Amino acid sequence: MRTNKLFTWLSAFVLIVVVTLGCEDKLDNDTFFTSKDMTIIQTLESNPETFSSYIEILKKTEFYNAFKSYGKYTCFVPTNEAVKVYIKEKFNVESVSEITNPEDIEFLKILVKFNTIPSTRKTSSFVEGRLPDTTYTGDFITTSFLKGGGISNLEINREVGLERYDIDVSNGVIHTTNGVLDPYIDPVPVTMDKAGKHTIFVEALKQTGYYEKFSAVYNEFGSKNNFTILAESDVVYAQEGIHSFQDLVNRFSPNNTDFTNEENELNRFVAYHATLSFLYSRNFPDDAFVKTVLERNAWKSFKTDKELKLNETETGADDTWTSLIINESNFPAKNGVYHTVNKLFTIFTPRAKYVIFDPVTSQPEYQSGLVQSHKYYPSTAYTGMRWYPEANLRFIRSSNNTAHDYVTLSASSRQWYEFDTPVLPKGKYEVTVCGNGGAPSRGVYQIYWDGEPLGGVWDARKKANNVGYPDEAIMEANGWRPGLKEIVNSKGVSAYDSQTYIRFVITKELLLSEQKSHVLRLATVQQGAIGLDYFEFVPVQ
Repeated sequence: MRTNKLFTWLSAFVLIVVVTLGCEDKLDNDTFFTSKDMTIIQTLESNPETFSSYIEILKKTEFYNAFKSYGKYTCFVPTNEAVKVYIKEKFNVESVSEITNPEDIEFLKILVKFNTIPSTRKTSSFVEGRLPDTTYTGDFITTSFLKGGGISNLEINREVGLERYDIDVSNGVIHTTNGVLDPYIDPVPVTMDKAGKHTIFVEALKQTGYYEKFSAVYNEFGSKNNFTILAESDVVYAQEGIHSFQDLVNRFSPNNTDFTNEENELNRFVAYHATLSFLYSRNFPDDAFVKTVLERNAWKSFKTDKELKLNETETGADDTWTSLIINESNFPAKNGVYHTVNKLFTIFTPRAKYVIFDPVTSQPEYQSGLVQSHKYYPSTAYTGMRWYPEANLRFIRSSNNTAHDYVTLSASSRQWYEFDTPVLPKGKYEVTVCGNGGAPSRGVYQIYWDGEPLGGVWDARKKANNVGYPDEAIMEANGWRPGLKEIVNSKGVSAYDSQTYIRFVITKELLLSEQKSHVLRLATVQQGAIGLDYFEFVPVQ
């Protein structure tokens, strides 16, 4: 919904990568037999010296015929040599034909699904972070250029590189890898534990009970968890004079060893290091708060052209912030990703700050790709959205105004619709709501804040010229404001000049006495449909 900065701290780096992809590359000189008229299987079989082992895997796992048929796939296909090394290490065999154990064959099925994306993704879409589409196992593939520009330096999932790439076939594209992409099996804490670089933090996870909590792959509703964990490495702790778990205890909870108690300071410290949002480094918001596992607390994320600033103090003098050590971050796991921070990441209390809350893009399920535009989902698909009566709903990305993502809400069959806000800092706020309104078919709604009615009734049937536009003073007197100037559609037209994306002023005095998340509810006063775009929180001095 919001217009992003033209260049964030990572954009310039990504631009260099994209330009480099168009330059001469050492991989381009290889000979290879392929044709756009051939399927994936035909292409692989035409090059047995490279792919015969993977063809054996496809036949053994019963995916052979799938890649002979119509479809659009991105296949990461390991070379014969890569398969040989992998199966020797994994199964202690010399050839695929020796793999006969049913459990091992089931694992190979997972492997094939993990190495396949149900859409076409060429290297032009490879950036520092995760690819936008999940594999057939529901996991994200990550790409990284930390070893330098050029596709020859690309790392996939921080473990394998490319031999050949962008091999066009009639039913997709093939990328040849010099290693086998191992399916994610371990959750984030276990992945960190095995890596061995965050031993003090991992011990803190275990002692506080979060090791088990953050290892859960699915939540109570059956949806997949996607944790993002920010962790200090042992090296970073050493810079702070912390050389053991006991040193960490002495720093944060010297007189209270009940570490599983949520009021314990060490427990709070660890909980603050995680969010349910799925964030690779490039996915951190430009200027917004990120809700953490620690109730009533959030990370403040701000990007400049060069760097990511977490929890910037904004004092105007000697401002401090934390950032990520990029070459020690973006490590994927079965239920999320972890990053390494460059200093001790303590709990931060922000000042009142301007916030736009988009009920679509703020959801972790949206950010992780688990829910998509134009598809219907039950409320149980979301952790922070609910409606009643229960029925599948969808959100729509407007084709005429791509600056907006809005929730299509059919109030004729819904009594209410609610969602959890981000953590909001303490302070006084004006609150507005914006939607795709202005039609007789729209509804009228009362907004509730933590169960109590808030402000006047929002009549989404009104258009800008019904409430005084373009005279802003008359609009304000009527309880409305024009759309935001900085939100611009694909044709360059600002929401400020729109008749439909106008903001209703819910209240000019919402006092928040503590930092926490709240519950916003839309209750139907008059039936109708609505395109709910965003809520706006404006600090009042």
